[in-house]
Amino acid sequence: MTKLAPLERAEARHLKIRPAKSDDHLALYAMIHALAAHHGDEATVNQRELATLLTAPNPPLNILIATLSGTPVGYAALRLFVKLHLGARILDIDHLFVAAPFRRQGIGRALIAAAEEQARERGCQSLTIGTDPANVAAQAAYRAIGFDERPLPGPRFRKCLD
Repeated sequence: MTKLAPLERAEARHLKIRPAKSDDHLALYAMIHALAAHHGDEATVNQRELATLLTAPNPPLNILIATLSGTPVGYAALRLFVKLHLGARILDIDHLFVAAPFRRQGIGRALIAAAEEQARERGCQSLTIGTDPANVAAQAAYRAIGFDERPLPGPRFRKCLD
């Protein structure tokens, strides 16, 4: 990822939010690994898997890229799902990442606004996002833009299909 100076208010007009394209896979790969490292995790996706995901005819995720003067500086991975018992379509922001030098400058908010626009276009009843319980800054930011905290519905389980 190219190093840029932090976003100045005058540069905000150069901020663009757009769907990820196949040629974004290297920058996206770097940001996914940076997000995982930020949370103390290790990303295991490889560049080929990511490139394939970006070109899939029916991808399981929709990925938005934030660019500043053409350089990717953040992304949001969006996952559509349905709560059948409620008849509700929900768009979940599965990942939200902004590179460290560009945080607290409105880029995350712009990604969330673009996700909300997509949710409305898709007929969703809600937009959701999660965060680490210790990330009180993110929690405050989400509340400030209209999200309300939801209790967890209960334990979730997984079965690896290796």
